[in-house]
Amino acid sequence: MKIKDLIRIGTERLKDAGVKTPLTDTQLLLSFVLKLPRWKLITEREEDVPKEKVMEFISLIERRAQREPLAYITGEKAFYGLDFKVKQGVLIPRPETEILVEEVLKRIPENEKFIGLEVGVGAGVISVSLLKYRDNLYMYAVDISEKALELTRENAKIHKVSTRLKLFRSDLFKNIPQIKFDFIVSNPPYVSAREYLDLEEEVKKEPVEALVADKEGLEFYEKIVKEGKIYLKEKGFFGFEIGYRQAEKVREILEKEGFNVKIYRDLQHHDRVIIGEKE
Repeated sequence: MKIKDLIRIGTERLKDAGVKTPLTDTQLLLSFVLKLPRWKLITEREEDVPKEKVMEFISLIERRAQREPLAYITGEKAFYGLDFKVKQGVLIPRPETEILVEEVLKRIPENEKFIGLEVGVGAGVISVSLLKYRDNLYMYAVDISEKALELTRENAKIHKVSTRLKLFRSDLFKNIPQIKFDFIVSNPPYVSAREYLDLEEEVKKEPVEALVADKEGLEFYEKIVKEGKIYLKEKGFFGFEIGYRQAEKVREILEKEGFNVKIYRDLQHHDRVIIGEKE
C-alpha cells in the first residue's frame, strides 16, 4: 500500500470518528511509524509501505479514533523547543503553558544563582525547560503522583538537568524542606467539576486529579498562595497558569496576601498566566 493511500484511509477514519484535525493527526502518526518528517510524506507519497508498518499504522489510527490523545499514542510531545516523554496517567503539556515558562524566565537572572519550586510537576516540562535555559537555576519540584515524578526524572535525564533538580513526593508543601525560594511556579488543576463535563473526549482520557479542583477551580491557588508565601524570599514571586475566566479571582487571592499582580494573555487573547510579586 502506498503512503498516499494510508493518508486517505487514516484521514477518513479519523474524520468519521469526530477527530477535529483528521489529516494532521494522520500525517503525524504515519510520520511517527515511518520515522519520516511530515514533508516527506508528500514528496514520497507514491512509495510503498511495508506490510508490518501498514498494520502498525492502522493500529495507531484505531487508537486515535477512540479519542486517545495523540501524545499518549506517540509517547512524546514538543514543548518550548524541547522534546518530552509523555505517558498515560500524567497530564499532557499544553502550548499555553509555554507562556508561563517565558514569563518566569524573564525574571530569572542569567548570571545569578536562583532557586525555584514547582508545585505539581507532572511531566516536568516547566522545571526542565527553566533549567535548560538558565544554567545557574536550581529547582525543587513536588507531585503527589509517583508516576509523574518518574516521568520527570526521565525527562530531566534526557535534557541533562538532573543534577540541578530535586524531586519530592508531596501533597503540596507537606514534604518540602524549610528553605526559601526565589519563586514558586505551578500549573495546578483549575477546571471546575461543571466545566469538566463539557471537555473534549481526549482531555477526559487524562488524569482527572490533574485537571479538576474544588471551589470553582480555585482550590489550589488558595492553598499554594496561603501555604507557600512563607517559603518565598523577601522579593520572591508566584507564577501560575490559570483558566481563562479565573484571572480576577486569582488576582484577589494574591493581592489579599500582599502581592502585586500582572496578567498575561495567550494567543487566543485569553487570560492565561498570572505573576504575583512581593511588594
